[in-house]
Amino acid sequence: MNQTECIEAEAAVIDTGYNIVRVIQIICGITTLILILKVILSYRTKQVKLHKNLIVLVINVLLLDALFVLSFTSTDILNFYVNFTYKNSCDCFFQVWVVYLVRIPFYLYVAGSPLIHFAIMIERIIATIFVRIYENQGKLIAVASTIIVWLLTFTYGFYVYISSIEDSTFSHPMVYLTLTSIYNAHVLIYFHYFFLFLVICIASADYYLILRNQKIKSNFFSSITSYSLSQSYQAKQNILVMRIIFPLDFSYSFVFALFNILSSFIRSKRDDYGQLIYMRTYEAIILLLFIHAIIKLIIYDYFLRKQNDLNKNFIKNNKNVSSEFYFKSLNYAWK
Repeated sequence: MNQTECIEAEAAVIDTGYNIVRVIQIICGITTLILILKVILSYRTKQVKLHKNLIVLVINVLLLDALFVLSFTSTDILNFYVNFTYKNSCDCFFQVWVVYLVRIPFYLYVAGSPLIHFAIMIERIIATIFVRIYENQGKLIAVASTIIVWLLTFTYGFYVYISSIEDSTFSHPMVYLTLTSIYNAHVLIYFHYFFLFLVICIASADYYLILRNQKIKSNFFSSITSYSLSQSYQAKQNILVMRIIFPLDFSYSFVFALFNILSSFIRSKRDDYGQLIYMRTYEAIILLLFIHAIIKLIIYDYFLRKQNDLNKNFIKNNKNVSSEFYFKSLNYAWK
């Protein structure tokens, strides 16, 4: 390594602004991990009245959040370790295998997160439109979705790996912990916009599902002959769940869109600002994803802890009407 590269590596490690971002990421990361554990504890200690399909898919969401957090938290801790232990500027480089180890999980999150949200949307569509199939298939829908999502996610991660090793930058210790190379930079941007389109579709579909379930629910009460207790119950459960999922998906779409817009802008200014400012700003923008993950997990935990109360209130508001139509439908069937 020449002296210029060593000075650049040292600057990336000791930069005050960058280290402030790293400290915030560590705090947010630890908070996120604590909340994930809290959600798991709430799930294990509370009687969860959600379909197994939805539970399996939410577990995947938590796993992806954990990968995302561990990727950046480990990176930040590694940077501080180098900061406190290096003796000369040429000690500030990172081995290529370390870069892959701590960064690949983030790329898995980038692909897996919108894909698993899309899978949840599909699960909700099936639960809304094909109620009998949904109830008879058990966890099959979630298991199939999980396999497909992770196959696509690992394929994306494999592409990032293959496309980066062709770059000569990855043939020696690196200054920055990034897997963006001259061979994949533009393609990764296109992937980001595809994922952005995906999450916008998810939010739109979620809103449609809320309206659809409300319509199904109202249709049950319009005619005694068309009333179905199981479909009525499923519609009510769908509405209750979607009241939680829709705000999260909508906020995820907004945050992901904002993240893509800001990151695309800073990418366009990369040559003007220099690599250090670009990396520092990019990782500051990633804090948006941390904040959303924290808010999402707080809502998950609240829903798990308060779901009995939410269910009671929801059922109470619909109990009289449902009971009346149910017994009327029985009387009609006995005639």
